[in-house]
Amino acid sequence: MPEKHPTLLVRDAFLSTVFVFVCIAFFALNPLNLHFFNILGSSLNDIEITDIIYSGKNPKKSEIEAKISNDIVLINAADRGRSEIAALINKINTEKPAVVGVDFIFEGPKDPIADSLLKVAFAHTAKLVLASKFKNNEGEKEVKNEYISSYEGLGAKNEGYANLMITSMDKTVRYFRTKDKDNSVEINPFSLEIVKLFDSAKAQKFVERNKPFELINYEGNLNALHHFNGNDIENDNFPKGFLKGKIVLVGFFGSDCNANPILDDYFYTPLNEKLVGRKFPDTYGIAIQANIINMILKQKYVSKTPAWLDWVFGFFICFLHNFIFIRHYVHKHLWYHFYAKLIQFVTTFLLVLVCIYLFKQFNIKLSTSPFIVPVLLTVDMLYFYDTLVKWLNKKYKTSTYFLTGPMHH
Repeated sequence: MPEKHPTLLVRDAFLSTVFVFVCIAFFALNPLNLHFFNILGSSLNDIEITDIIYSGKNPKKSEIEAKISNDIVLINAADRGRSEIAALINKINTEKPAVVGVDFIFEGPKDPIADSLLKVAFAHTAKLVLASKFKNNEGEKEVKNEYISSYEGLGAKNEGYANLMITSMDKTVRYFRTKDKDNSVEINPFSLEIVKLFDSAKAQKFVERNKPFELINYEGNLNALHHFNGNDIENDNFPKGFLKGKIVLVGFFGSDCNANPILDDYFYTPLNEKLVGRKFPDTYGIAIQANIINMILKQKYVSKTPAWLDWVFGFFICFLHNFIFIRHYVHKHLWYHFYAKLIQFVTTFLLVLVCIYLFKQFNIKLSTSPFIVPVLLTVDMLYFYDTLVKWLNKKYKTSTYFLTGPMHH
């Protein structure tokens, strides 16, 4: 039977969709500062559907073939002082690595002897990159940020900032900035500076992407990376010649003497085995840098769809659902909730599968909130919209599709 009121149906489907999105905006902005919405919004904002792919992606295998990269080796300097780090770097240099990246910042002068030893070790390192940072840069809106690098007295060196894009330590690390400035001087990320010295062509292709930030395509945690404690290197307790021609990252990932994680330079990432209710961070900063370097070398970038496209797609999906739901609501009200919930469940499931498929097969990442949240809300929000339009009809004589059903004839 043809629809008798197609114009009213389309109009109410459109307006009810607008109503859903206005409610979502209200909950998100939380102008009344309701504590419940603050907690709920904060929790949902830090969870993404694609985390399902990354979660627990940390194979506990020792075979070389199981590692995500045979070009990258992590070495734990633990709590060593400057003279001890100098000795460790000297030992690494005997293996002739391609690049040595040191994920520490040596601020200001310390003991003159220790500084002298470290300066000599740096000078004897053919290709060296030191970490730097922008102080309080994450989440701040200041025009100028303080840039901190290692003491100039340690000699000339390449450096890159190791900052990660998080507003607080309890947030998930997903992105990194591709460039920044100290006054008018452009500074590259720590990871990019290392790749420039290892494979300049791959680094140039990364730069040509010309994106202000990149999503990190994680492939694994410490167990999926070649890593040694500093003691192993110093005592020759590793395969001779293993570091030759490789990127060696010297940093911190716990104590030599304590197998338990130390919550210093330790972050939440999508690799966490728990998507919800996470108690502890899961990845050290140096392992995150290794994943970024690996991504640039393999050129396995993640393409993020524009936010406007996500919201337009979400609005269209919500509109289609409201179009179907309103017809059932008006003409088959007895079965409305059953049919609507069934459609809602199937649609949500299919949308999640599509997001995961696009991410796994094509490295395309959609923001799921703009289309999954409206679908989850629209069934129940229709009751509120029904009450609103009937009140407007009674007060201002406005027309609505909700008054065209059998009970109103």
